[in-house]
Amino acid sequence: MKFIAYSIIFLEGGALLSYELMAAKMYTPHVGSTLYVWTSILTLTLISLAISYRLSQFFIDKKQWKILPIALIVAGLYILLLVFTRNEILALTYRMELKAASLFTGVVLLFIPILCMGITSPMISAKLASLDETDGNQRAGNSAGIIYGIGTLSGVLLTLLCLFALMPIIGVNFVIVILALMLLLSGTLSYFLIKNQHD
Repeated sequence: MKFIAYSIIFLEGGALLSYELMAAKMYTPHVGSTLYVWTSILTLTLISLAISYRLSQFFIDKKQWKILPIALIVAGLYILLLVFTRNEILALTYRMELKAASLFTGVVLLFIPILCMGITSPMISAKLASLDETDGNQRAGNSAGIIYGIGTLSGVLLTLLCLFALMPIIGVNFVIVILALMLLLSGTLSYFLIKNQHD
């Protein structure tokens, strides 16, 4: 059970941070790589995560665990769809002022996938805490520490892999496809994680 949970976090954590990097590359042909671009990337990422953390608490309280695989699969499919449609959608920015174009691009590229990915760590942490037999506060702290540690480490490793190894060889689009497949796999694993607990 824990191995599956940690695998989900590893895949999602790596995909999240790596996708932020790839999003910056997707910005460039349309709005460049100015300070406005990086500000919009950071702003949209943090807003999406803040909302997703609040939503995850709602789903945890309601024990709506099924939202986890749904969110991860939506994130994977959305990113996959962007590979084929982003140029047509982001062409709308050509008539916008730079600041507005940067924010619009951020909303299109980041808001939905980051929102969907952001619920993963809190929900997995809560799920593991509920299965632990140690003291309640201790188990919650232990689970959160391990989960966020794995997610952060995975993000660093996968980002370095994407930037220095994969992107120069196979290009941005194929890296994005790989990240989307990682999310689809994590969504499938989370489905079995939830299903096994209720069987």
